[in-house]
Amino acid sequence: MALVRPFKAVRYNPDKIEDMRRVVSPPYDIISPEEQKALYDAHPYNIIRIELNRRRDTDTAEDNVYTRAARHFRDWLSRGVLRQDPRPAFYLSETTYTDAEGRTRVRRGFFTLLKVEDFEAGVVLPHERTFTGHKEDRFRLTMATGANVSPIFALYPDDDNQVMEVLSGARQKVPLNHFTDPMGLEQKLYLVDDPQARAEVERLMADKVIFIADGHHRYETAINYRNHMRRLHPDAGPDAPFEWVMVYLCSMSDPGLTIFPCHRLLPRLDLFNARDFLAHARPYFDYQEIPINGDLDHARAELKQSLAEAGRRGRCFGLVSAESNSFYVLTLKNGSVRDRDWTSLEGPLRDLDVEVLTNIVLEKILGLDNQWRDQVHTIKYISDMNQVIDEVRTGRARVGFLLNPTRVEQVKSVAEAGLIMPRKSTYFYPKVLTGLTINLVDPAMDLPLLAS
Repeated sequence: MALVRPFKAVRYNPDKIEDMRRVVSPPYDIISPEEQKALYDAHPYNIIRIELNRRRDTDTAEDNVYTRAARHFRDWLSRGVLRQDPRPAFYLSETTYTDAEGRTRVRRGFFTLLKVEDFEAGVVLPHERTFTGHKEDRFRLTMATGANVSPIFALYPDDDNQVMEVLSGARQKVPLNHFTDPMGLEQKLYLVDDPQARAEVERLMADKVIFIADGHHRYETAINYRNHMRRLHPDAGPDAPFEWVMVYLCSMSDPGLTIFPCHRLLPRLDLFNARDFLAHARPYFDYQEIPINGDLDHARAELKQSLAEAGRRGRCFGLVSAESNSFYVLTLKNGSVRDRDWTSLEGPLRDLDVEVLTNIVLEKILGLDNQWRDQVHTIKYISDMNQVIDEVRTGRARVGFLLNPTRVEQVKSVAEAGLIMPRKSTYFYPKVLTGLTINLVDPAMDLPLLAS
């Protein structure tokens, strides 16, 4: 049973902040150092100072990214830059964007609290592996701030979109926020505090299973934080703030839900050579060569089309290599992989392009084990195919592997089977902004101050 409930969000005070575009940010894990600086420069109250504070060479145990984030959070609360809403509510979000085919689409979801459940309970299901370093980072930030600064992005099955119908029908007419975000997307946030609508949403969600889309590190952090706080507050009970976590929920049937591919860029694989690799890959893969022949734009377009066509026929991936003047599309041969070659793979995992790349290519052919892949900086995960090609062609990276997007139904099948995809198997778009809502999870927070 998925338990959701409305909450009194901490939000930017419109009397203090007139332009929301200047204070929100993307999720922490897709922000480059250059983007971090731009967000710092955008506004002195940009949420980046809390969500992803800048490291300094002079950082100490007493003055570091986490202590500075906490100081900013408490200072902004005391100044009224951030304030807590007076009544619990759900927060309906609408994001308007242009898809890869040039069509205007709107994704709808809502911010809510979700009861923190262990994965074994089968209520909240993951689909990706996580990085150890990211979980440690998010735990330290939660401990310092006593808050969920950014939401987990999660999906739920709702073929008829009943939940969104209830929320849309009960939302207040005037949005709390309406602005164009730093990525150029139109954002609207509406309050839903009607008691009947709130109760109906809780009822409709009660029989749903929740699938994590983005935010696996944050959800595992929520479990770790809950367990830590239970030890500190053994009498707090099931409604304690740390028993819940802030999530953005979107229906799997929402017409605005999009998944982009998540390509792999390996900057430091210095000895990689495309011809040698293809020789080792030949027992497993057929491949198509796409010569560049001085016309990079034409070759890009052919690579994109060929990869999509190969994906409709079977499991495949693209290859870009620094020393080669060609692109390649590799397709798994029927019957080329025996059970012992898949090691631990089960059921629906074997149907995934990303598992073929991880299990057969990275691990078996290139010898890059899980410990190597767990290092944050050994692989860069990029959703833009052109960026991958450019970084390889300009010598900033040695090799790039290109993938077709994982489908929503594949995410659902893997999660329902209790299985886990490789890290960064999906790139849900648009990303959910940080800074629209914040949730307090530390029972020691000074609530009367926040309500002022």
